[in-house]
This record gives sequence, C-alpha cells and structure tokens, in this order.
Amino acid sequence: MPGKARSCVVGAFLFALARSIQAQDAITNPRSVNASSIAPIRSSALADHGMSFPADICAEIFGNFSGGTSRRLIWESYWDVGIAIDLEKAAGWKGTSAMVRGLYAQGSGLTNAAVHDFNTLSNIDTYDSLRLYETWLQQEFADAKFSIRLGQLLADAEFFRSEYGLLFLNSSFGAIPLVSQNLNPPIFPIAAPGLRLRADSTDNFYAEVAFFSGDVGVPDTTNKHNTRFSFDGALIFAEMGYRTHPKTTPDSPDPKAVEDAQLSGTFKLGGYYDSKTFEDVGSGATHDGEYSIYFIADHELWHPDGKASRTLSAFTRIGFAPPDRSTVTLYGDVGLHFQGAFANRPRDTLGLGFSYVRLSSELRDESGRPFRAHHEATLELTYEAVFSSHLSLQPDLQIIITPGASQPAATAVVSGLRLNISF
Repeated sequence: MPGKARSCVVGAFLFALARSIQAQDAITNPRSVNASSIAPIRSSALADHGMSFPADICAEIFGNFSGGTSRRLIWESYWDVGIAIDLEKAAGWKGTSAMVRGLYAQGSGLTNAAVHDFNTLSNIDTYDSLRLYETWLQQEFADAKFSIRLGQLLADAEFFRSEYGLLFLNSSFGAIPLVSQNLNPPIFPIAAPGLRLRADSTDNFYAEVAFFSGDVGVPDTTNKHNTRFSFDGALIFAEMGYRTHPKTTPDSPDPKAVEDAQLSGTFKLGGYYDSKTFEDVGSGATHDGEYSIYFIADHELWHPDGKASRTLSAFTRIGFAPPDRSTVTLYGDVGLHFQGAFANRPRDTLGLGFSYVRLSSELRDESGRPFRAHHEATLELTYEAVFSSHLSLQPDLQIIITPGASQPAATAVVSGLRLNISF
C-alpha cells in the first residue's frame, strides 16, 4: 500500500477511535469478544438500583506483509452497548436478571481483502451493520446452583470456550471451526431464539444444555440487523465440566484464593446436534442431522511468585465431526497463556497459540476432483498490555499456513494492533 494511502487509513482509524471514546458514558461491560482482562468502570449509584449499561469498544489495524494474495492494511471496529438489569434489586424478583445488547460493526476485514484464509484471522470481522445482539431473561434457583435463560442467545457465550484461548485474535481460537464452519450457528455477530439450562451442582462440577432455532439467517442478506425470529429445525448444544482447585471469579474476588498457589484447571466435554438435513460433501446425497464432539482443557502450570496473581497456563481443544456431511472433520488447538509474564506488569498477558483445521477428504471441486489440500494452520503470538483499569492495547502476529485450506495460497504473515476500551 502506498505511504499516503497508509497514512489515510491510520488517520481514519485514530479519528474513529477518538469519536468512539467521546461518545460513551462511564458504564459497565460484562464481556468482550476476546474476554479482555481490563475491568469496566462501575457506577455504584446505578448498581444499587439494579441497573448497569455495559459498553465495549474495540478497534484494530491489521496488515498482510507476506503471502496471501496481496499486500493490504485495513482497519475495523465495533461498539457493543447494552442494558443489564438485576431484577432482584430493581423489582424484588429474587434471582432474576435481564440483558439487552446492541452491536455496531464497521470496517473491512483482511481475510476477504488480501489473505483469503479459511478461518477468519480477526474475530471481530463481520458484515457492517447495526444489529440487535443478546437479549434474554434469566432466572436462578437454589442459591444460583441452577439457572434458566430464555431469549436471543449466543452459543459462543457459554459453550466450546477455552478461557485462555479467548486471549487470541484469530477466530479459530474462539468459536471452534467444527461449529462456525459446519453449521449456521448463533455465534458472533448473530444471536438466535433459544433456551439454556445450567446446573452448578458443586464448586467443581457443572452441566448445561441449550436449544436454539436451527435457522439464524445470513448476516449480510437475510438477517442484517438480527431481528429475524424464525424457527427451522433444532440446534442443541450440551457441555459438562469439572474444575480442579476452583478459585475466584473476576466478579467475586477472594483475597485468600489470590494467595493460593495451588494449580487450578478446568476440563470440558461437549458436543452439538443439528436436526436439519445436510448434503453429502462428496456425492450430493442427503443426511439427517449433523453432530460433533469436543474436549477442552485449561490448566495452570506455574506461579512464578508462588501466588495466583502471576500464572503460566496451558490450553487445548480437540474435536471431531463425520466426514460425509461436514466441511471440517478435525480441529485442534494448543497454547500457552502467561499472565504477568513480566513482574513489573502483573496484569499484562502474553500468549502463544497454534490451531489446526482439517477439511473432509471427501470434498470435491466443481469438476468433481479432490481438492489439492485439506488443512489450514495458524501460529499466533499476542500480548495484551493493560494501561489502566479500562484500556488495553494488543499487538498481534499471525503466521497462516496454507491459507484457504482447499485452494491454498502462499503462507501469510499478518500483524496488527487492537485497542480495547471497557466502560
């Protein structure tokens, strides 16, 4: 890209970012796309009445410096704002809460512009539009050991997640490709009508199941604003998990747990079933239903100071799907997550991750011939630098091997910088 054009792109990025910051009030953010470790600003006056207004701003610049199909520099961003209501405080309804969120995305993704990778290299890359996002009502029972959530839900908000893998920007580390590439699922940026049941029977064990509409539409055509409430088939997710030496959560800090040097971990087993009819990827015949199973492990490895405030952790996910009806039949990722890698910056996080996706060997091109390749791999190095309780910058480097998987281009080297702001 010429220097003048690059300067214009950077200038537009900074201008849009400044306007975004000026436009927001100091309000609460419960969750961002990549689960940034920065903390939201909290308003005690509103919280006392059960009201908060979560807001998250994310903006990034990414460039392709080698491989792919062309050299490009792009910027994109999103705003995620909403209203969260604790109805126990607001209306006396014990254990009841509600959430309404809206999403506005803008910018051009580097995947379509220059790299053409199979797994989108940025997890905020989506069709530019203003859309309704999560909208739900939740009721808890038995001291929050059991809960029911009903509304417009997201599967990737609670299922198939590695908590350490969420640091990474490549979309493969978020919504597992067995879901994002084999189905038309309710994941960022589209929610779908659904019902979720969850049981936390002990501090160590949980189980949950969710039922979604099997038809979420298409974000750039039939469901541009996520206001399509249709039902076509059933998509079911189920997951259970076991925690070893469970510690505190960000919303309920426990000073004793922070000092606890025991190594904690979480192990999850889950899967999905979609009741729709799927075409055979090779012959064109039809199959009733699509399914998959996956396993996830997150575990701490080392506390350099003997305390949980600085932690080296590891994660892995692996899953399978039937090759006759699935585009992706095998997926795996593995990585390291080091919070407080430098003693003088305990809130920063360094991450190194590798993901591998394998396509069905039965896939054929338009002429009926097998594809030349059936896999794509990504190596990502990232560092989230936390500058305040509400602001972080995240430089990121990705090497994408065999981008495109079925029609591969040259290995791509991409790099970028993301800014996260939470209110």
